[in-house]
Amino acid sequence: MLFCNGLINYKLRLVLIVIFFVGILGSNDVTAQQSPQWTQYVLNQYAINPAYAGLDRSLSITAGLRSQWSQFPGSPKTQMISGHIPMYLLSGSVGAMLINDELGSFNRTSASVSYNFVLDAPIGLISGGFRIGAQQVTINNEELITPGGNYFDNIIDHQDPRLQAANLSGVSPIWSLGLFYVRDLLEIGFSVDNVPGNSLEAGSSTFTERVVATFFGSYQYPISDFLSIEPNVLVKSDGSQTQLDIGLLGHYNQFIAGFSFRGYDANSIDAVGVIAGVRVTNNIKVSYSFDLGLSALRQFHDGTHEFLINYNLNKPIRTGELPRIIYNPRYN
Repeated sequence: MLFCNGLINYKLRLVLIVIFFVGILGSNDVTAQQSPQWTQYVLNQYAINPAYAGLDRSLSITAGLRSQWSQFPGSPKTQMISGHIPMYLLSGSVGAMLINDELGSFNRTSASVSYNFVLDAPIGLISGGFRIGAQQVTINNEELITPGGNYFDNIIDHQDPRLQAANLSGVSPIWSLGLFYVRDLLEIGFSVDNVPGNSLEAGSSTFTERVVATFFGSYQYPISDFLSIEPNVLVKSDGSQTQLDIGLLGHYNQFIAGFSFRGYDANSIDAVGVIAGVRVTNNIKVSYSFDLGLSALRQFHDGTHEFLINYNLNKPIRTGELPRIIYNPRYN
């Protein structure tokens, strides 16, 4: 399973969550879960690309909560907090991020820091950066059930030599590379995770991190002094599976509203997302999205909820000589 939502077999049923975990643990070499999904990727760029750091032009802190496939047993849940700031003495920006990602008995916690070099070129603003950190993957074996296991009278016996009653846990490094380009109202980003690939050991299992490439593009088209629309696209791929999100955001004074569509063919169509947000103060912006499922899985869940809150200091910080002002209508 590459992404938390996206390419899901239409015949999936509740019991397959258990079978999935038993299946990956019964193998000596498996693929670990990859990047968390965000419906509000346009408003959460640093989470998907380290080269975006500092492009909010001040200290920017974002917290996010995502509950996917609500009321579905073992459904994915993600908690995230990140912060980044321009460091003009270093000709770029620095940032940090904490993520906790849950999928049934599977739990992944990561911490990372980043640096990106920013070049103010005649053709626009070009940023290149990297993110490096560590992750811990934990599997709660007490929540797993095998067909031949013994689970009576508080006994946990999976009857499988590869499965123990105790939790499995492993730690490994993580890294990402990113490029980001800004010219007036156009933004384009590209990033790759886990290049070169790596793996971690958890008990008798080996979890392999796939190389994942992400492309982002958006253009904010002004209609009036108070209103603009922003078509956008996000593509994720590991070479064997691809996920496509397309969306449209409207910006009116302090309000944001829009929608997104996830999928590109009969096997990958997953959800439609509705997004709404408001700038509460000059420094604080909050937004919410709801994903309405389109696949056959929708009959087993109540949709997906995602909350973001962003704090932007909105003033220069004494970190060196300021560059020329770059107009970014999303945050002005």
